[in-house]
Amino acid sequence: MSDENVARFQAVVEACNRGELAGVVADFAPECEFVSSGAIPGAGGTFRGPAGYRRFLESFWNVFDNPSLEVHELIDAGDQVLASLTLRGNGKESGVEASMDVWQLWTVRDGEVVRGEGFTSRSDALEAAGLSE
Repeated sequence: MSDENVARFQAVVEACNRGELAGVVADFAPECEFVSSGAIPGAGGTFRGPAGYRRFLESFWNVFDNPSLEVHELIDAGDQVLASLTLRGNGKESGVEASMDVWQLWTVRDGEVVRGEGFTSRSDALEAAGLSE
């Protein structure tokens, strides 16, 4: 995995944890797309462009107070980075702390994020990356 891609991903996580959605999508190509598994209510489907990914993230921010993202593992998959993550937050209505383990596969070309895909299972994410357990 290139140090540049790791630094890019870390910057995205940091911006995400600060709630700075513009910083999250700073390196997204205009034609990028993110395909969500729908694990977050109301956030399933394909989101196109940086504005589309911001809408996806806003769906998380609309459900949780104090949302945060924790990175557990980054796996090199050529021009892709597979990330194991935990999303955390307190329900806006209930105040109850909640967490969800997810996996995301990101593709970077010429310094720009061109595609992302979210998964609720590690095996599905590995398969999409062409990797095995």
